[in-house]
Amino acid sequence: MKKNIVILGVGLVGKAMAVDLQKKYHTIAVDINQDALKVLNTDHGIETIHADISEEETLNKIIADCDIVIGSVPSHLGLDILKNVIRAGKNIVDISFFPEDPFQLDELAKENNVTAIVDCGVAPGMSNIILGYHNAQMNVNNFECYVGGLPEDREWPWEYKTVFPPIE
Repeated sequence: MKKNIVILGVGLVGKAMAVDLQKKYHTIAVDINQDALKVLNTDHGIETIHADISEEETLNKIIADCDIVIGSVPSHLGLDILKNVIRAGKNIVDISFFPEDPFQLDELAKENNVTAIVDCGVAPGMSNIILGYHNAQMNVNNFECYVGGLPEDREWPWEYKTVFPPIE
């Protein structure tokens, strides 16, 4: 039986995760933006739900039968969504990068037997996890991580585009 994954927020990154995950898992994409959902459903056959997940009752209904939640919402929604998913007793991997300290939810997660992996993008995110793993195995004195940046020559079609709101 396929695992059920719910992705909350299907902007540029959430959409890519949904497309990849639906190849092996039953994936449900949730967003308030109907256009984003339509592309996923029409082009990729992904189940979609149009909803305002800032309402806790709505969120709880959507994630009730899932095995894991992926949070990919704008950062200003991140902490509240994470808190509500933890209250619902669901494990979550979150890439929302909200400014608040996620460790304030540590006790709540423990009380609800929930694993919450936060800030799990590429960098920061996986680069930090990889560094932490290697630092636990050996003493790392120096670490440099190159993860893109602004191109010296901006050429079409790639140029450079910020794909997330950098001031949130």
